[in-house]
Amino acid sequence: MNTATLSESTNNDIMPFKLHLHIEYPDEKPLKRVMLVYQRVENLQPAFERILPLLQHYTENYLAREGRYEGNPPFAPLSPRYARYKAKRYPGAPILTRSGRLRASLASITSDSIADASPDALVYGTRTPYALYHQYGTRKMPKRPPLKLSKTLSTRIITILRNYLLEQGEKQGENL
Repeated sequence: MNTATLSESTNNDIMPFKLHLHIEYPDEKPLKRVMLVYQRVENLQPAFERILPLLQHYTENYLAREGRYEGNPPFAPLSPRYARYKAKRYPGAPILTRSGRLRASLASITSDSIADASPDALVYGTRTPYALYHQYGTRKMPKRPPLKLSKTLSTRIITILRNYLLEQGEKQGENL
């Protein structure tokens, strides 16, 4: 049996998103071979560059659907008072979208975006100062995380990484 899972974390001071990959490969020879290639690959940047647009597209859909995307639960509803205010001032705007700044910073590249693919890391997030309040909530506001992985997205990310490692293994002459 082999498993590969992604978990997510954020730093409480800034809003980049870190993905932690955990792979178990007890007696599965194909996955063991992929892991041998992984240990020799020094540059994962091409794989991360494939993942970044996937994260942006996913986040755009996740926010547009108020969290109800790929098996995630919907965001907590707005308080009645704030819902009335928002309906008057920002008619039709979904939860977590008022000016569009947060959403734009995650779905595309803006001055608020954090999107950096390097040989050993992919950092994705936003510099909008209020993003952390949404991610974790406050005493008066429930959390409505603008960054949240679905199992489907995790699987797609793992597949991209696996395929990249297979490509690299073939280039290195590995019989995978």
